[in-house]
Amino acid sequence: MKPLDVVLPCRVTGTRLYGKPLQLIDIQNNITILENLVRYIMDTGIFGRICLAISEEEENHGFIRLAKAKDWDYITGSPHDVLGRVNKATEFLQCEHIGFASTENPFIFTEQLPQIYERHVKENLDFSMQSDLPDGAAFSILKTEALRISHRDGTDRHRSELVTSYVFDNKEKFKMNNMAPPEELRRSNIRLTVDYPEDLIFCRQVYMSLKGYERLIPLREIVQFWDTHPVLRKPLETIGIDWGHGRLWD
Repeated sequence: MKPLDVVLPCRVTGTRLYGKPLQLIDIQNNITILENLVRYIMDTGIFGRICLAISEEEENHGFIRLAKAKDWDYITGSPHDVLGRVNKATEFLQCEHIGFASTENPFIFTEQLPQIYERHVKENLDFSMQSDLPDGAAFSILKTEALRISHRDGTDRHRSELVTSYVFDNKEKFKMNNMAPPEELRRSNIRLTVDYPEDLIFCRQVYMSLKGYERLIPLREIVQFWDTHPVLRKPLETIGIDWGHGRLWD
């Protein structure tokens, strides 16, 4: 099959934690969350080009510098029309399907992605995803036409960072595949996304304790780490109750 290009929306602003994708998951080796995410993506062997869809505000130029250093493609666009930026990137790449993930997620589950992509192409699907994984561990595959329809027919909410929300709100219009992971990984109660300072502290602990500087840490090991470290995970278990507050900054 043709390699699958990946579009990753990027913006540094955030009230809970500034510059999330550019926060360091590995302080000693200067590796960002975004770079670690790309490590997982490229390890599968099914992906082609990486394109950052960067918000055009000046404070986001760090993403441009990183893209140039890593030989990734990039485009810039509206700060608020995230879906528009993603569509602009697909036009730049001239691709029929894309891989998509949030850039605040340092660890993703890649084991099933080759099979998901094969089925996605074979059945000409609009949207393929994995369900019930830890928050931040999922990866999606979308037909670019579905994204164009979402932008054309959707509202401002659908054009926000909720890029796939129009597809979810209108499932009857699209061909979808929602693949369940192995049962032991169906742990939506676990947070592996970096949205708060507490998330960053925990993910750095995972990375260092499980030697992410030497390898890509399998999701099963991260789940086990969560289960066996109740003190470390406790601050994350309360996040979600008061969305919009800066937790450690309160």
